[in-house]
Amino acid sequence: MKKLFCILIVAMMTTLFSGCNNGSPAAPPSAMAATAGDGRVKITWTASPGVEYWLFTATDPSLTAFNVSGLPNAHTYYPVTSPFYMCGLLDSDQYYFAANGRSNGGPGGTSSPTINAIPYNAGTNWIANSAALSQNSISPNLNGVGYTSLATCSNNATSATGSFAAVGAGGAIFTSNDGQNWNTPASLPLGFSSDLYAVTGYAANLNNPTTPALRWIAVGAGGASVYSTDGVSWFVGRANLGNPALHSLTQVAGTFFAVGDMGSILSTTDGITWTTRTSGSTNNLQGVTHGSIYVAVGDSGTILTSGDGNTWTAQAFGAPNIILRKVTSNGSIIVAVGDAGTIVTSINGGATWTAQILPGTPNLVGVAAETQFMAGAIADPLLANVIPSAQFVVVDSTGHAYTSVNGITWSTAIVTGTPSLNALVSSGFGYVAAGNVGATAYAF
Repeated sequence: MKKLFCILIVAMMTTLFSGCNNGSPAAPPSAMAATAGDGRVKITWTASPGVEYWLFTATDPSLTAFNVSGLPNAHTYYPVTSPFYMCGLLDSDQYYFAANGRSNGGPGGTSSPTINAIPYNAGTNWIANSAALSQNSISPNLNGVGYTSLATCSNNATSATGSFAAVGAGGAIFTSNDGQNWNTPASLPLGFSSDLYAVTGYAANLNNPTTPALRWIAVGAGGASVYSTDGVSWFVGRANLGNPALHSLTQVAGTFFAVGDMGSILSTTDGITWTTRTSGSTNNLQGVTHGSIYVAVGDSGTILTSGDGNTWTAQAFGAPNIILRKVTSNGSIIVAVGDAGTIVTSINGGATWTAQILPGTPNLVGVAAETQFMAGAIADPLLANVIPSAQFVVVDSTGHAYTSVNGITWSTAIVTGTPSLNALVSSGFGYVAAGNVGATAYAF
């Protein structure tokens, strides 16, 4: 009897496990393609209902779905959906991709064909949008352009997808999901017509497309501000009451900092209620950024730095008659740009500054930076023999761009295809510039 009981138990357990283990292999995804970008690759495919997909990648052309272990730069991702982004890749290196499928947790099916792509360095190949941005049959001058991340990338914190916004004269606002195709928001602030000079955004819930907790803020003439929680409908946050104009914005973990005329520095979390910070300067401030520290720049060669956004300290670099218009940073390198081709750089986190003039260059109106990994990069003696890990891009008022990996040595002029520019932004995977008469250009 005891032996029969044991046999029954074994039979029951065998039936239970075989019933749970009912998964099966599935065909690999079809129409699989890899599209290269700046330091990233987007992989797309056509999925079948109910199939789970694994993605395999390495820098070895022998890659399949079954030999990834031990290959150079090998990674495996599961579960994956299309599109799938890989970021932080070495530009000029070739990456290979393969995938397979399974149903209900079963064993993997056959491997897809192996595809490949080579990430490249954006900022050198620009495309100008042929159609000017237009609102109410008017193509306004665009003064500011911003970007906010909506999703992180698969293998690091670099953004994979996000939204762009451009603002300009008469309260003009445009938005874009890719920096190439632009829309006029469905709802603009009723009766709002103040010139807007800067815009930026923040999403508190990354990788959550339904509720990203998004907030855009734009600022401009008379200290006015507008805000949006979806990029479609916009509302007045602060009316134009004749306050000092606000020219530039940056945000840190959802707190927005704006700078403007008469040394104005204000902060907000919603674009409605603003807190005044004491800058210690009465000069007009034109640009602001945050990296390792806060930096604001402006008229008369003004450079202000702060560790917390509250207490600001003036810095000197020996060119008091220059208007500095924009500033950006990456790691310990800070780059500010201004009139008559002026570039002011700190490579030690703002401790010391050096100035130079790009010969024959007009006013520099925008600067942006993003992490950049170059295959075969060598140590830079100007950076204490450290291998550069960033690219800086500058644009001038006549529509040219310039690039640098150290903020000190710059390329010759690169044609963007636009006759005049006023602003530049980096998305982490490329650049968008905006200018007069609704002009925009991009480098991805």
